[in-house]
Amino acid sequence: FGVDEGYIIENGEIKQSIRGASLVGNGLKVLESIDMVGNDLGYGVGTCGKKGQGIPISGAQPTVRIPKLMVAGTVKANW
Repeated sequence: FGVDEGYIIENGEIKQSIRGASLVGNGLKVLESIDMVGNDLGYGVGTCGKKGQGIPISGAQPTVRIPKLMVAGTVKANW
C-alpha cells in the first residue's frame, strides 16, 4: 500500500504529515488492526492495467486509524 496522505500522531497530537511512504506487512493483519473509522467517506480515481493497457477505476474509503505499522521507503515530511 502507498501513502497519499498520512500523519504521524504522538500522544493524540498530529506531529507531522508524511507522503511517499510504503506500508509493509500482511494486508489482512493491517485491516484487522484498524481501531477507528471516520464518517468522511472520500472517493479517488485512478488507472488499473499493465503493459500500456489501462482502464479507469475509482474507489472510496473513509479515514481510518491504524495504531501500529511498518513503514518503508523515503518519507517526505511536512508537505
